[in-house]
Amino acid sequence: MDILSDDGTQLVENLKNWEEMFNRPRYEKNVDPHDVNMVRILSSYEMSEKNTCGLSICKQPHNKGFLVLCKRKSGSALPLETNIGSVCGANIFGVTFKEQQNSYNRDLNTIRYRTLIEDSICKVGFYRERIHKMRKIDGGDRAYALVRNLVDAHGIQFSLKTKLERRAKLGNNSVSAFHKASKRDIELEESMKGRKLTEAERADLTQEIPLGSIAGVRAIIDYKLVKSELVNELPKLLSDLEALKPEELHFTELTMWSKRLDGLDERFIKVTDYIEDCKRFSLESNIQFLSLIHISEPTRRTPI
Repeated sequence: MDILSDDGTQLVENLKNWEEMFNRPRYEKNVDPHDVNMVRILSSYEMSEKNTCGLSICKQPHNKGFLVLCKRKSGSALPLETNIGSVCGANIFGVTFKEQQNSYNRDLNTIRYRTLIEDSICKVGFYRERIHKMRKIDGGDRAYALVRNLVDAHGIQFSLKTKLERRAKLGNNSVSAFHKASKRDIELEESMKGRKLTEAERADLTQEIPLGSIAGVRAIIDYKLVKSELVNELPKLLSDLEALKPEELHFTELTMWSKRLDGLDERFIKVTDYIEDCKRFSLESNIQFLSLIHISEPTRRTPI
């Protein structure tokens, strides 16, 4: 299918097979590059099978290249199309070919970026409903507030909060206690080593006892993102998006907006995960577990 670039030139979506190319009405083989000037690249292709270059001085079999539009230097005023590989294009058409590659890529990106923006504008209402659902129906506001209150109102003391943040960054939610090894543990260790342990080795030998897991530990560092995304960042993005006129945007603006919209759906998925972590973290059973760990810290070595 042919599509139009901003300057009205027809571009071709990636060709699927050689037959599709050869059946184009302007396509010609055995084109003498001295008889034509390359006007622009119309399409790129990557075929499953190899076929020859369209230039008479090359004819090198390849499966990856470009469909190009050429203007005849004499004779018919009608342009022609042929196919060339990137090496052939660079060697024969030189700087012109490189310029046309850049122009072609820019034209394709312009179309892609504008389509992305137009499609996203059509989904603004859907995204706003999704934000409302995540905040009010799925409990995002409440989940955020529960964790915020625990942190800001010192429901979790600063020393414990710091340790939890460290665990969240490492992705480690399991908690264990370490006790000095018993006589039996020391005997087993000596049996395995085949020798007596030194006093220093006996003092360092400990026994690890699993205590449990911290539910939703990443909430301690991610809870602020629930508010920033659902209350500030995403609504602002949608308001800016709704005011756009995609057909009036220049390439630099299109590029900027493509970056802003890139991964938008994934952002919603991440916020859903943040909310679920906040819910798990703020469970009464989880808070009680954290309190017991904290109270026991002076007498029990816990890697937290």
